[in-house]
Amino acid sequence: MTEQKCVLSQCCCGCSLRSGSLAIGIVGLIFAIIGAIYGIYQGVNGITQGWVDLVVNLITIVLCAILIQGVRQEKRGLVMVWVWVTAILIAINIVLGVIGIIVTLNIIGAVILFIIMAIAIYCVLVVRSYAISLSASGGGMA
Repeated sequence: MTEQKCVLSQCCCGCSLRSGSLAIGIVGLIFAIIGAIYGIYQGVNGITQGWVDLVVNLITIVLCAILIQGVRQEKRGLVMVWVWVTAILIAINIVLGVIGIIVTLNIIGAVILFIIMAIAIYCVLVVRSYAISLSASGGGMA
């Protein structure tokens, strides 16, 4: 059996991985709903970026719903869908953020990007650790 790297035993403040994963899904869902509403507001007011934001937030809503359902049913496969897609989105955001920072030379933007991406990576580690604990305890793959 291979050694598991970057596996957490608990979430922040001593919460269980299950509680942390559920909280991550719920908080993500709330932010995505607010973002979708704001995207609609921007789109209606003629800002085309608002429609793009709406689509991204709708995808995030679906992902968070999958995560919440995966945690509730203890389905490792559903939880790992969130982990993989979120990891890909983080990588894309980092690349685009670094390009934006290089173009604008915005130090404050770099600090904000670093903080947000660090939190996002920690969330992925928490949910991934929960999925690994599911497979260790016999949680389903689908």
